[in-house]
Amino acid sequence: MKEQKTTRYLKYAVGEIALVVVGILIALQVNNWNENRKLKNAEIRLLKEMRAALLKDQDDIISNIAEHEFAAHSCSIILDAIEEDRPYHDSLRVYFASALNTTRFVHTSGPYETLKIKGPDLVENDSLRLKLSEYYDTHVDYQFDLQRSSLESFNNALEKQFELFKNFFSVPGQGIEPVDFEQLKRNNYYQSWLQYTRVE
Repeated sequence: MKEQKTTRYLKYAVGEIALVVVGILIALQVNNWNENRKLKNAEIRLLKEMRAALLKDQDDIISNIAEHEFAAHSCSIILDAIEEDRPYHDSLRVYFASALNTTRFVHTSGPYETLKIKGPDLVENDSLRLKLSEYYDTHVDYQFDLQRSSLESFNNALEKQFELFKNFFSVPGQGIEPVDFEQLKRNNYYQSWLQYTRVE
C-alpha cells in the first residue's frame, strides 16, 4: 500500500511539476509576445515619425531646387541684358535680387537620432535599415559639407557686391537696384560670378 501511495504521490508530483512547467512556458510566451508587440509598436511609431521627417526634407529640397532654378534663370536674364547692352529697366530689380539668392537645407533628424539611441535593430527590415543609414549618415552629411562650402563662397561674393547695389535690405519681393548699371555691365567679376552661378 505504501508503494502504491508513493507511486501515486510521485505521479501527482510529476503532474504538478508538468503543470508548473507548462504554466511557466505559457507565461514566458505571453511575456515574449508582449515584448515583441511593444517593440513592433515602437518600430511602427518611430517609422511614422521618420516618414514625416523625410517628407519635410523632401519638401525643403524641392523648394530649394525651385529657388536655385529661378536664381539661374535670373543670372541668364541679367547676362542677356549685359551682352545685348540694353538700358536699365525696373523689371531687372527682382532678377538682381534673385541672382544673389541662396538656400539652406532645413533637415529634420530627431527621429533618426531616437533610432540610434534605441538601437538600429529596432527596424526589422534589413534593406530599410541600410537605406536609412545611407541617407542620414552619408547623403545628409555630404549635403551639409557641400552647403558649408557653398555658403562660404556665397558670403565672400556677397561682400564684394555690396558696393555694386543699393536697397540691399529693402522689402522682400521688391528687388535691388544697381548703383550704376552702365558700370555694372563692365564689371568682369560680376559677370563671371553670374556665369558661375548660372551653371552651378
